[in-house]
Amino acid sequence: MKPELKDLINISHFYGRNKDYVIAGGGNTSFKDDATIWIKASGYPLADLSEEGLVALNREKLQMISSNKYSEDPVLREEQVKNDLFKSLVDPGKNRRPSVETSLHDLIKYRFVVHLHPTLINGVLCSRNAKTIINRLFGEKALFIPYTDPGYILFKELESQIIAFREKHSSDPKIILLENHGSFVSADTTEEIKSIY
Repeated sequence: MKPELKDLINISHFYGRNKDYVIAGGGNTSFKDDATIWIKASGYPLADLSEEGLVALNREKLQMISSNKYSEDPVLREEQVKNDLFKSLVDPGKNRRPSVETSLHDLIKYRFVVHLHPTLINGVLCSRNAKTIINRLFGEKALFIPYTDPGYILFKELESQIIAFREKHSSDPKIILLENHGSFVSADTTEEIKSIY
């Protein structure tokens, strides 16, 4: 096993076993190199994650989702995107489903991404004053995304916002906060992710 995958499993346990960060086993974690992204498979809780609970995807194939054209019908569109996600699997025979948020993880240039739904953070993100509070607390250090329907629409919104952030700051945001949803913290090491969280 790659040492980085051990780090990914360890940080998944670290947050998955802490009820301040995780509600009912939810959230997902990932690690990527130039060619491959490994992400927690759907249905596997962070607290007990093992190598068996990771799914690998080819990043070049995965990134084609960004430029592909999909149906205007939301149900059909999400099915089409899911099919393209499955076409990106390195080993489809393992029959593991990648998180629907895999493309979001792949967008971010940092090697590790930890997406959680901490109760305290979500209390703020679900409030009417979420944007004002986040801007006051973080300024331009964090990227705040107003509520957007989950799935492909959220991916495209996040893509445009990250590109704009990258152009302005010459780096990707290490903290992304999604209104009514949760937090993404990203870095090149798991120790830095812990420090940011």
